[in-house]
Amino acid sequence: MLFPTYEFLVFFIIIFSLAISLKKKVVLYKVFLLATSLIFYSFWSFNFLYLLVGSTVVNYLIVRAIYKNEHKKKFLIAGLILNIIYLGIFKYYNFFANSLLEVLNSLNIPANFQVLQIIAPVGVSFYVFRIVSHLVDSYNKNFPCPGLVDYAVYVTYFPQIAAGPISRAKEFYYQLNAANKYNYEIEEVIVLILSGLFKKYTLSSFLFNFTQLPFLSPQQYSSVDLILAAISYSCLIYVDFSGYSDLANGISCLLGFKPIQNFNMPYQALSLQEFWRRWHISLSEWLRDYLYIPLGGSRYGKFRKYINLLLTMAIGGFWHGAGVNFIIWGVIHGVGLTVNHISKDLPKTIKLKPENLVNILTPIFQWFLTFSFLTLSWVFFQAQSLEAAANFFQGIIQSDNNFIQFNSWQLYLVFIVIGLMNFYGDKFTKILLSVFAIKNLFVQVGLVSMFVYGILMLGPSTVPPFIYFSF
Repeated sequence: MLFPTYEFLVFFIIIFSLAISLKKKVVLYKVFLLATSLIFYSFWSFNFLYLLVGSTVVNYLIVRAIYKNEHKKKFLIAGLILNIIYLGIFKYYNFFANSLLEVLNSLNIPANFQVLQIIAPVGVSFYVFRIVSHLVDSYNKNFPCPGLVDYAVYVTYFPQIAAGPISRAKEFYYQLNAANKYNYEIEEVIVLILSGLFKKYTLSSFLFNFTQLPFLSPQQYSSVDLILAAISYSCLIYVDFSGYSDLANGISCLLGFKPIQNFNMPYQALSLQEFWRRWHISLSEWLRDYLYIPLGGSRYGKFRKYINLLLTMAIGGFWHGAGVNFIIWGVIHGVGLTVNHISKDLPKTIKLKPENLVNILTPIFQWFLTFSFLTLSWVFFQAQSLEAAANFFQGIIQSDNNFIQFNSWQLYLVFIVIGLMNFYGDKFTKILLSVFAIKNLFVQVGLVSMFVYGILMLGPSTVPPFIYFSF
């Protein structure tokens, strides 16, 4: 069930109507949230629901053992291995099985075993990450041992289960058990929901049409078209995922939970390091705290730091999808971050003061270089295979087709709108908050109706699924 659909609207109206009267009854409200989350998840598949419930119960038993048993490290390791295997089976089995079959065939070794096609449950990557972080936090005793209902609500919380943001257990439990839930302002919720709808329903749906066929059949498009398609995908993945985050945060506000900032105008970044502080913030912080730092972080010298960066980003790339292209995307970002760090570490090593260096890279050039790097790296993210990515790049360099199909003023207008959002989004948000803060119900309803009507008129008849649902 997608957020920007009439089906979800009816579902949430019913849920919110009940939530209003239950919020202050802490125990009852927790049971209500758990039941709501399980019902929501069941709309995708009851088989997926059984897996989610089973995983939740098993991991809760491991959490209890970590708190109550003196051999807590063994239970932590067992829990981490179990979840890696769980994620590996449902997300990476097909990849490894097909890869093994190809290798054996290339070596002329007879192999005719049947490869099972296992479908990954919706949101499996996200809820496994929540489970893993909880195991580590439990081992570190960051909070008291939760009850089963509390733990189950954390793992299954429906606004975040399909594509994040990845909330931390300590903060989530604090809000879950508070009698006074997050005291949101109505204008905050309105802006978040309208922003999410505009990004997903209008902008993302429009850009979707420019990003599918060019990556499947790049030979049918000109070099200019392929460049425009690459830029379109850069914009698409941002508005699609940040749109989901806005909607998830708006819904969470209504349910009494503080919104989690997941994007902060990422395409205004002047370096790759800055980009990852602005893009998918909850994942970036998760990779830092539960992968990069445990690997050693920067504690064992610069060379080890660079290796840890490469490993973290390569694993982060593979987490996104079971394919060599995702690993390459991660490695490219790892190399980029390493170069970024070397450029900062080098002046310290040779004892040069930055103010005495000639600043060759002006902010405009830094931005252009960073955005170009990101756009080209997204090609590996969108391409179905490494060969498809190579064909796409080859088409950009040299294409036999000189007819430009994407030379559309509407596309350029969307680029401008997204550019303004990335450089002035915080200012637009403040303006909208002040507009919707008008203490007149009829004016508020009129303004919201006008915005929603505009979004629906500009949007398509059918909404493509969220990109991150497949991860």
